Formats: sequence, C-alpha cells, structure tokens
Amino acid sequence: MPSIGNTSEEPPSSLARAASAARASILCTPTHPRDPGVRATLQAWLDAIPVLERRPLTADTRARLADSRTVVGELARVLDGSEPGEGRTADRSLHLATARGRVHGVCSMFACPRATFIELLVTAPWNLLGPGDPPDPRTVRGAGTALVAAASTWSAARGCGGAVALQAATLRAATFYERMGFRPIRPDDGPLGLVPPGDAGWSPEILRVAAGRPGPKEREMPWLLLAPRQAFAAAAQLPAAAG
Repeated sequence: MPSIGNTSEEPPSSLARAASAARASILCTPTHPRDPGVRATLQAWLDAIPVLERRPLTADTRARLADSRTVVGELARVLDGSEPGEGRTADRSLHLATARGRVHGVCSMFACPRATFIELLVTAPWNLLGPGDPPDPRTVRGAGTALVAAASTWSAARGCGGAVALQAATLRAATFYERMGFRPIRPDDGPLGLVPPGDAGWSPEILRVAAGRPGPKEREMPWLLLAPRQAFAAAAQLPAAAG
C-alpha cells in the first residue's frame, strides 16, 4: 500500500531537524481506525481537491493533487474495509497530525518485528500547494514529516531503533522520502521483518523485493527504509505522547 507525504514541502536535509521544527505546532496522536471523524475528514479532503483545482495552480501541484485523490480514496476504502490493506485489520494503528484545531495528516501504521511500517500516509490537500500557487490560509507545513517522526518514535519505543519502512506512491514521493533519509529496501534488510503480512500472507510485491527481483511496479512505487542510524536521533526529538 503506497504512502504519499506532503511533497510540496522543501524536503529536509535532516529528519531530526524537521521533526524538532514541527513539534511546536503539530501534534501526532493515535486514534481508533474506525473513528468516524477520520472518515469524514478524508471525504472532506476529497471534496476539497476539485475546488482547489479551479485555482491557477502549477502543473506540479496538479500532479500532487491527483496523487492525493488516489491515495486518500484508498485510505478511506481500507479503513471502511471495502479494500484490503497491507496488513491485518486488527493490527492496524491510525495516527493523526493536528495543528490549529484541524487535522492535517492521517497515517495508518503497523508494528513489525524490525520497524514501524507506514501503510498509507496522506496530508490535507491545501498542504500540497507550492510557492507558485495562490496561498491558502489553511496550509500547515510539516504534517507528513511529523507523522514519519511519530512512526520512528513508536519504532524506537518497541526496541526497533526508530526504523521505518514504507512503499512510496510515486517516484515524486520517493524523492521526498529519500531526502528525509530513506533508502531502497534491500534483501539483506530482511524485508519480511519490516512489512506486515495480510490475511493471505505477504504481498507479491514485497516478496519480489525480498528475493532481490523487484519488477516494474516496485521500481515505480519503491519500497523504502529509514534505517535505525538515520532514524533514532529523529525519534528522540519527539515526546512519548507523539507516538
């Protein structure tokens, strides 16, 4: 299941520095995956996208909004149970990034033996606006980065050293994550300890990655790892409540 961050942000050179900067204004907290308020928020975001698209936006922003429509819709279906996710429903954890009284990011995660796996990560569509677009007073930068840092905190608390794994929705999203410190998952990383099995076991995609035989889909939507040595310092920046 792919993840897309707030790729309109200037990608941080250090996750620890970005997490520290976001901490004062963005709070990451867990909520129940069946929380009806989350479903309402995701629908509101889907409704907001065509409204934003009526503005004179850059081509890059329009591409980001198209990605967002796809992944927000997927997260809504996964939480509704109408589409299978990456892991088992009973094991899913859901986290929100809030600021200024508004939800700005939603992230589904799994506790795996060697990492926190981010299943799907989305931010509010107005946070995808770039410097060349008309400004929006609702915009808050850093929600995606704060949720990754919360995943790293949760990983560190479970003895996984802060490691975080995910599958990027696009190569554009992968570039954002790579600048945050993520790198491609390799067979010697033990991918099956980084990704949760679903009811029918692991997905064919991660099995190909584990075997060292990624296909075209895995190259277009790469599986990435924030390894402990990059992640631990970032996790230490956030209070325990953030995870």
